[in-house]
Amino acid sequence: MDTMEEFINPIIPISVLSDSRISSLEKLLLLHIISLCKNKGYCWATNSYFMNIHGYSKQTISKSINHLASLNYINLNYEKDSTNNSKRTITLDHVLKNKIQGIKENFNSSIQPNFKQYNKSNINKIYYKDECGNEYWNGQLIKSETPTDEELKEMNKLLMEFKKEEE
Repeated sequence: MDTMEEFINPIIPISVLSDSRISSLEKLLLLHIISLCKNKGYCWATNSYFMNIHGYSKQTISKSINHLASLNYINLNYEKDSTNNSKRTITLDHVLKNKIQGIKENFNSSIQPNFKQYNKSNINKIYYKDECGNEYWNGQLIKSETPTDEELKEMNKLLMEFKKEEE
C-alpha cells in the first residue's frame, strides 16, 4: 500500500516570521494552525494534538496558543456548554487572514498549473493523467498527434516481434 505523509503548505507573511515577540515554537504552531484552517477557515485541534506532533508539554502549547491569541494572530472560541474548555475552535484573526489572502491573490498564477504535475499522487510516476485528462510523461505534457504511415508500420513490426517472444 502506497502511503504519503501529510505536509504543511501554508502561505505566511514574512512579517509574521520576523516578529520578535513570538518564539520559534509559536511561529511553528501558527504555521500549523494556518494550514489546518486553510479548508474551512477554522480548526479545533487540541493542545494534546499539538503536543503529540511538536513534542512539547500541554502547558507549553497552551501558553503559546494563548500568547498568539493575545497578539491577535488567532482567535480562540470556546463552546459555552463544555467543561474545561474542551471544545475550542481556532480561527485566524481577520488582519492575518487578509494579509494571507493578499499574498495568494498576488501570487503568480501563471506557474500554478505547473504544480499539478508534482502533486502527491503523481510523485515518482513516469506516466499519468491529471484531473482534466491530460497525459504526462516524466512531468511533460504529451501532445497527441496522428501517427504517420511509417510510424504505424514500425509499431506493427514491434508488436509482431513482441507477440513472437511471448509464444
